[in-house]
Amino acid sequence: MEINNHKSIFAPASDAAGSTHPLLLFGHRGYSALAPENTLAAFTVLLEHKIPGVELDVQLSRDGKVVVIHDENVKRVTGLDALVQDCSARELRKLDAGGWFNKSFRGQRIPLLDEVFELLGDKVYYDVELKWGQRRSCGLEEAVVERIRSHALVERCLISSFNPYCIRKTRQLVPDIPTAHIYSRHSSIPLLLRHGEAGIAIPTPFMKPWSNQVNLFSSFFIRRVLKSQILTWTVDDPEEATRLVHLGVRGLISNHPGKIKAVVSAKDQ
Repeated sequence: MEINNHKSIFAPASDAAGSTHPLLLFGHRGYSALAPENTLAAFTVLLEHKIPGVELDVQLSRDGKVVVIHDENVKRVTGLDALVQDCSARELRKLDAGGWFNKSFRGQRIPLLDEVFELLGDKVYYDVELKWGQRRSCGLEEAVVERIRSHALVERCLISSFNPYCIRKTRQLVPDIPTAHIYSRHSSIPLLLRHGEAGIAIPTPFMKPWSNQVNLFSSFFIRRVLKSQILTWTVDDPEEATRLVHLGVRGLISNHPGKIKAVVSAKDQ
């Protein structure tokens, strides 16, 4: 699973010339089965296990810094009942984001996206998920694109979101970075967006369905009708990974990517 050609990372699995590109494998929020999610510890473990891709979540702090954290409220991972958007980056970085996982990780902080890029660099490829739930832009798209460009990682990044307005804005800003609509049947997702309908209104090169929604019909719809590649989450069972590979997915996102690595390697041989 070595990455040889930067420009081909998110290319179709096969192209008109008959060239094939490897199945993509991402650690979900880093290697979140072994270290606290979205921390430098989780990203370091990912490197140690030679996982080629990383999925991470980004939001804007009150002072406009791009911070890496999943939840809108930091309580689950820090104990403080506060919204990310109401805290400055300095305030957020004083919090312990690792002790909840294991006492050995106490002192892990909520990192800036810049810190993650500095740590991982061009050793991996990235799925950067934009976490913003409103139609009106907060400037997250511009800020993320600026950081990606600053670190010269345009050819290694995919930008994804549950919010189709974020995807539309991103495509307007930087059409050369691939994008993906994320969706699931969860009640928090608008009914009209639970089966990938956003891909009809705003076409994207990738779609990111929940793995339980990937079947023969949905795979055909995404690949043949929407003309998109499939990245799916969250896949921790090798048997499930094998099922999804047989359905033609382009990539797998896993909390425990080490367990899935053999399936990916077998597909690429």
